[in-house]
Amino acid sequence: MSSGAQVAKNAAWLIAATTAQKGVSFLSFSIVARVVGPETMGIFFFAISITSIFVTFTDLGLTPVLIREMASDEKSGRAFLGKALHLKFVLIPTAVLGVLLYGWVTGLSGMTYLAVALACFVMSTDALSLLWYGVIRGRRLLRFEAMGMFVGQILTATISISAAFLGWGVIGLVCALMLGSFWNVGWSFVQGKKLGLTPLLGGNWTMARISKSALPFALAGIFVKIYSYFDTLLLKQYHSIETVGHYAVAYKVTYALQFLPLAFIAALYPGMSAAASAKKTHELKALLKGSLRLMMFVSVPLTALLSGLAEPIVQIVYGARYSGSIIPLSILPLVLIPIFLDFPIGSLLNATHRASFKTTAMGIAMVVNVTANILLVPPYGAMGAAWAGVISFSILPLIGFWFIRKDLQGEWMWMSTLLVRGLLAAALIWFSIRLALASAPWGYTLVAAPLYALLVLYLLRLFQKEDFQRVIGWLQRKAVMPDKMEEDFHENP
Repeated sequence: MSSGAQVAKNAAWLIAATTAQKGVSFLSFSIVARVVGPETMGIFFFAISITSIFVTFTDLGLTPVLIREMASDEKSGRAFLGKALHLKFVLIPTAVLGVLLYGWVTGLSGMTYLAVALACFVMSTDALSLLWYGVIRGRRLLRFEAMGMFVGQILTATISISAAFLGWGVIGLVCALMLGSFWNVGWSFVQGKKLGLTPLLGGNWTMARISKSALPFALAGIFVKIYSYFDTLLLKQYHSIETVGHYAVAYKVTYALQFLPLAFIAALYPGMSAAASAKKTHELKALLKGSLRLMMFVSVPLTALLSGLAEPIVQIVYGARYSGSIIPLSILPLVLIPIFLDFPIGSLLNATHRASFKTTAMGIAMVVNVTANILLVPPYGAMGAAWAGVISFSILPLIGFWFIRKDLQGEWMWMSTLLVRGLLAAALIWFSIRLALASAPWGYTLVAAPLYALLVLYLLRLFQKEDFQRVIGWLQRKAVMPDKMEEDFHENP
């Protein structure tokens, strides 16, 4: 099976399961947030934010290297797995100690510190399941990961909602996450063992070679965690835990949609790695251009619809107690377009052993994000945090395009046209929604806005008949071959 066909097959599995998983996650989050209120949600989100930063130190780039090695050479990948498992049992306790020390130094106490301490169990089990899912993903057998994560989400959602209604507070919410994490580490280990993807002894993976291979990924992971959660730490320090709770709603609604590019990239990255290993330059270019066009088509309407409909979404789903979430939710979705476009760029750089370039881009974005948050969060709160995110994430794809300029092979006019049409479509949809909300009932606008968005995408040639046919073929697992994909993109830019 070609890389293009394999990408489509894997993406079909993962997108179906991840869509269901994220749907369950969003539904449970919305119910829990409405029941427990901004203060409890703020404590929970703050605790998870801290461990989400430190979880990077439990992996330090090992999993991306493992995926790449498994996709290229299974024997080398299994040898790397053995070394990575030994390192995990040093990295995980070190990260836990770092979390507890951070909480003590910053003066956390009571329920907040207890929630942070319990979240360390979630962090530890997630570190192990991440590695085992990486083994399976490297073999491009994503259905096992898809099924495991969906079941884990069902368990988490069930316990979370029960904890909210039973009044178990933030401890009950953290324990719900813990249960889902325990399931994932057990499931991924059992499935990996059944597939014969067990560690191999020996191999030529010295610490020097591991460090050289994993360092770019490790730095990239640290950078992305800092610019993803630094805003939450500042909001807690300069404002209130309720402000964190309001921001958590805007953050969750916006970033939950990352499952769309994440699911596709989970299949795209091993496919790109295999094509790069076989030196199939033409196929790599086809995968890159197709991915960029798909990301633009998906991100533009999501950005405009979420931002334009922020007020009715918050009022209807979360209630009046979360009115402080409206302004950040009207700003934060602007990050979706650059984030979606950056996923294929990062996958190409990682798959072609240029992870250091991606790390450089993330490092620059992190510095910009930290600076913007320091300047904007103290005076403007959640609104400042949202704008800091937009500023920093917009830098990532711009730097990435410079790094892959040779891979595009003179396609700058195609890329520029795609960007202009995407931004124009987003602006038209957003302004139309804002005008409609000023004069029409919310219910009418909520129904009409998605239909209008599709019309704008079609008129600006971001959505065409061929795209619809391609999606239908994808869902039926009839992948478009790379050569045919290349022709389509030239004929329908």
